[in-house]
Amino acid sequence: MEDIVTARADYSKLDLSSSPIRIRLNSTAARARHVGAPESAKNVEVTYVQKGKLQNVKGRACILACYNGMVPYLCPELPAKQKEALHYGVKEPFIYTHVAIRNWTAFHKLGIRQIVSPGSYHSFTMLDFPVSLGGYQFPSTPQEPMVLFMLRTPCKPGRPRRDQYRLGRFELIGTPFATFERNIREQLNRMLAPAGFDSARDIAAITVNRWAHGYAYEYDSLSDPHWAPQERPCVIGREQFGQISIANSDAGASAYTNVAIDQAYRAVQEQVR
Repeated sequence: MEDIVTARADYSKLDLSSSPIRIRLNSTAARARHVGAPESAKNVEVTYVQKGKLQNVKGRACILACYNGMVPYLCPELPAKQKEALHYGVKEPFIYTHVAIRNWTAFHKLGIRQIVSPGSYHSFTMLDFPVSLGGYQFPSTPQEPMVLFMLRTPCKPGRPRRDQYRLGRFELIGTPFATFERNIREQLNRMLAPAGFDSARDIAAITVNRWAHGYAYEYDSLSDPHWAPQERPCVIGREQFGQISIANSDAGASAYTNVAIDQAYRAVQEQVR
């Protein structure tokens, strides 16, 4: 664990024929289908794209661990009711911005580590988490460089929640970097200039991570019907289909790692049985 931050990964070791588990990078899945009728098929064929060419591989079973909204396109033979359920959840879009600053003396002078600003372009700004691990040590004095985390959740207030997420995604994809930079510099100046911060002098770099399909859709009593537990779209959508199972955080309608792990375990057990 102590060398994980500074270690270099050897990706050539991920896809070896001698390994019981193989990970094939740069290989985008395009289709998963049963070889024969789903109720009696013994194999599943997966088609993927690698270096611009279609490749095929067969296996006894297949687990689709991806965004639910993509599953009906990858597996078009699914029943119509299941496809409809898989399309119900709409991923939350996020913009995770990181700003490298030459020092964090302004935060120190103000005596703060984070700022919540609901009406601003970014609604949340904070000094990055202080993590030291092995040879990597976090900046411990205000005079050292620091990374700021800034959050924006693009949406269209007043619309239904799922429509807000869709419209927010269009905004996220269509916004040029210059717009982000202008708003970042303006906002940080307004918040921190009284403590001596100057964006032109103190910002060293900006990275904007656009999560068009961020968090799994979670149900709430304001936006969604009151389903019985087994009638929720996530339950209908994750039903086993022959030798194909579905596993992801969407399948549990909750955007957290423990849910993704639980759903992965369920999908594997379906196929093991």
